[in-house]
Amino acid sequence: MRMNLLRLMVVAAAAIASSLFLAAPANAQDAPAAAPEAAAADDPWNGQIFLTFDDGPGGSYTDEILDVLAANDAKATFFMIGQNAQRDPARVRAVLEAGHTLGNHTWDHPDMTTLTRAQMDAQISRSQTLLESFGAEVNCFRPPYGAHNTTVNQAITAAGLQRQLWNEDTRDWSKPGVDAIVDVLLGATPGDVVLMHDGGGDRSQTVEALEIALPQLAAKGYTFGITPKCSSTA
Repeated sequence: MRMNLLRLMVVAAAAIASSLFLAAPANAQDAPAAAPEAAAADDPWNGQIFLTFDDGPGGSYTDEILDVLAANDAKATFFMIGQNAQRDPARVRAVLEAGHTLGNHTWDHPDMTTLTRAQMDAQISRSQTLLESFGAEVNCFRPPYGAHNTTVNQAITAAGLQRQLWNEDTRDWSKPGVDAIVDVLLGATPGDVVLMHDGGGDRSQTVEALEIALPQLAAKGYTFGITPKCSSTA
């Protein structure tokens, strides 16, 4: 009698375990795929990554970058050097006509921390005046090399601008290889400000990396917009 009861208990336990196993979906390990939607609800950046480009306009490289951005429905901030913009007004207009935003990157790219306050003011104001002559609303400033100190910050504020640095550096200026640039881009997450260059030399690696990375980032549900500090205040 006791043996029969024991057998019945074993069979019942096995049936319960089997039903629990069958109730779980075969692809239960894929359930986390729904997580991005849940995370998005708590994402203050609404899935946006902020692409930025320094030292332009950069000739045909600027053109190619604009084409890649357009193909991926991406907007970006172009931190232009005043003297480069003066030499290439057509590309300044092309950037603006494509819906991108301009940032002030000084007149001729000095290390701002080595200048007097008067020189700092001149670097900012000369470039600002030129960029605004294109009808651009320029709200942000990026010091070359990211170099800043208290006096530089005061000069930026006095000009009515906000300092915009970055937190993801592709180091594309050093031509590290397309794969290295792609790795940094694919590691970006919403809220990141990514530093790249369209001017200052051969930017073919940057162009190719963007062609590879942007579709993959878009496939994750990310979008590409203007940094809040540089966005229009209108």
